[in-house]
Amino acid sequence: MTVLAAPPLPVAAGVTGRSWGSRWGWSVAALAFVTLLLTGWGVGGSMSDYYASIALSMSESWSNFFFGAMDPAGTVTLDKIPGSFWIPALFVRVFGFSPWAVIVPNALAASASVVLVCVTARRWAGPLAGLTAGAVVATTPILVAVARSNQPETFFVLALALTAWAATRALDRRSLGWLLLAGVFIAAGFHTYMLEAWAVWPALALAYLCTRQSWARRIWHLAVAGATSLALSLVWIVAVALVPASARPYIGSTLSNNPWEMVFGYNGLGRFGQITADETAYRSFTPPFSGSPAALRLLNDALATQIGWMLPTALVAVAVVFVLRFRLPLTVFGTAWFVTFAAMFSAVAGMHQFYTAALAIPTALLIGTAFALARRRGVLWAQLALPATAAVTALCISIATPAATYSLVAAALQCAVAAVTAGLVLTERRRGRRMPVTAVAGIVALLLTPMVWAVVTMGTPNSTNPVAGGVAAQGVPGASGGFGAGRGPGGGAGTFGQAPSAGRDGRAAGGAGTGGIGRGSGVPVFGASSTAQLAWLEAHRDGTPYLAAAFGAQSAASLIIASDGQPVLPIGGFNGKDPVPTLAAFPQLIADGDLRYVLAGSAGALGSGGGAGGVGSGGDTGSTSAEIRAWVRENCTAMTDAAASGIYDCTP
Repeated sequence: MTVLAAPPLPVAAGVTGRSWGSRWGWSVAALAFVTLLLTGWGVGGSMSDYYASIALSMSESWSNFFFGAMDPAGTVTLDKIPGSFWIPALFVRVFGFSPWAVIVPNALAASASVVLVCVTARRWAGPLAGLTAGAVVATTPILVAVARSNQPETFFVLALALTAWAATRALDRRSLGWLLLAGVFIAAGFHTYMLEAWAVWPALALAYLCTRQSWARRIWHLAVAGATSLALSLVWIVAVALVPASARPYIGSTLSNNPWEMVFGYNGLGRFGQITADETAYRSFTPPFSGSPAALRLLNDALATQIGWMLPTALVAVAVVFVLRFRLPLTVFGTAWFVTFAAMFSAVAGMHQFYTAALAIPTALLIGTAFALARRRGVLWAQLALPATAAVTALCISIATPAATYSLVAAALQCAVAAVTAGLVLTERRRGRRMPVTAVAGIVALLLTPMVWAVVTMGTPNSTNPVAGGVAAQGVPGASGGFGAGRGPGGGAGTFGQAPSAGRDGRAAGGAGTGGIGRGSGVPVFGASSTAQLAWLEAHRDGTPYLAAAFGAQSAASLIIASDGQPVLPIGGFNGKDPVPTLAAFPQLIADGDLRYVLAGSAGALGSGGGAGGVGSGGDTGSTSAEIRAWVRENCTAMTDAAASGIYDCTP
C-alpha cells in the first residue's frame, strides 16, 4: 500500500501555483472557444421548425414573449414554461429571424456552462480539476449535439452550472446568502425545464446538512432558501393561472387549459407512463427514443454513445473522493446529484436522448475533482484507475456500435494513450517528481473518444431529435406541443373566435404596434413548391387576418417561418388532440371573414384521420381536429391551380 498511496510528489519546474495562475485564464478561454466552435459552427441544418416558430412568434409581442406563444396570433403556448426561449426570442427581435439567431444562443449557453464548471471545479480541487471538468462538459457528445440545435435543453444546463457555482460557495462558506442564490438558480432552471430542476435540491440539502454549524442554523437556512426557491419557481405558473383564459393563449397539451396541469401533469407525472398515468387529469408524453426504463438504461444502445462514456469513470471518481476523504459537503453534493439524475433518467418512461445532457455537470465535477486530487496527493491507484476506466468504457461502447467505424479507431488510440499515461505515472513515481505532460496525457486518456464523437457531430445535423456522432436517430415529427383558444397579437384580449386584426399589409397587428416587441426581417429557407404555395396564399388572401389554417403544429410552424411570422392557425395542436379551435368556433371564423384557406398537409387530400401529421393522416378519429377535418372535407373546395395544390378554399 505504500506504493499505491505514497506521499505527494514535488511539482516539476514550471508548474508552480504562480504559473498556473498566469495560464489559467488563457486555458479557460481556449476551452470556451473550442466549445463555441463545436456548438456554433455551421448550425443551420439543425433548426427545428416547431421551436423556431416559437422564438419567431414570441418576438412578435410582449404577450407572446411572456406566455410562450407558438403562433404569431398568440393562439396557443408551447408545452413548457418558455424560459429556454426568452433569449432566442430576443435575438430574433434584435437581429431578425434566421437559423443562427435561434441556435447560436444555445451555443453561447453551452460555452458559458463550460466556463462556470471550470471556475466551480477549480474551487473544489484546484486548476487541474477546473480544466478537466470543463473539458468533460465541452466534449460531452449529447450536449454538443443539442447545443447545435434550438431544442430547449442547453439553457437548463446553464442553469445547473450556475447552481453548482453558487452551491459550492454556500457549502464552503456555510452562507445563507449563497444558498439563497443557489435556490434562485434552481428556480431559473425550473423556468426552462420545470420539475427536473428541483431534482438538484435533495443533493444540495443533504450536502448542506453536512456542513459544520449548528443543526438549528442548517435547518433554518435550508427552510428559507427552499421556500424562496419554491416561490420563485412558481411565479410563471401563478401569473398565467391568474390571467383569464379569454385573455391569454391556450395552454398547450393540457385538457383543462391550466398551467398547473401542464407543468405537474403533462411534464411531471405524465412522463412516467402507465405507472402514474391518469387520462382524466392530464396527458402523458413519453418520447420513444431512449429505450425502456432499466437500471442500466444509460448504457443501452440509444444512450451509451451519447452520455455513457464517462459514467463508469464517474463511479470510480466517487470512490476516489470518498476514499481520499475529500471535503464531505462537496463530496455528498456531487455524489447525490449524480445518483439522483442517473436514477431519474433511468426511471422515466420515455425521453429524448438529449435530456441526459444535464448529467454532464455533476459528472464533470466528480471526474475533475478526483483526477486532480489523485494527482495532487500522488495516489497511484486512482491515477491509473480513472483513465483506464474511461479507455475501457470507450472501447466497449465502440465495439457495440459497429456503424460508427471511426469510434473503434479512436477508442484504440485512447487505450494506447491510457497505457502511456500509466507509464508516465510510474515514471513519476520512480523519479520522485510530477511532470505536466502526465496530466495532459491523462486528460486525453479520459476524453479522446467522446471528443471525436463531439467533432463528428458538427457534420451530422439533426433538427428533430439531436444525437451525436452521426448515429441515426429515430424520427417523429417535431417536438411536442398543443394549441387552443387565444387572443390577438399585440397584447389585446379576446377569445379564439375573435381573430387578430389585420394591419395595412394584410398581416396581423402587433409586430410593432402597441404592446409589440417588433422584429427585424429574415429570409427563411423554404422549398420551391412550398414557396409557390405561399406566394399563392399571399396573393389570394383578400385581407383575412389569418394567412391560412394548418392541421398540426409542425405544418403551421413551417408556414409561419416561411411567411416571416404571419398568423397561421394550428388546428388541434401537435398531437391533434387539443380542442382548439372548437368545431363551433371554426366555421364562425370562416363566416366572419377571419380565415379562408386550409392546408391539407403533406397528403394533399382530406382524409378521415385525426393525427397531427396533416389533414390526410391517421390518428384519433374522435378529436376536435378530426371533426374539423370532416367539416372542411364537406364544406370547402380543393384548389385546382398547380401552385395551390393541397389548399382548400372555405369561402361560404
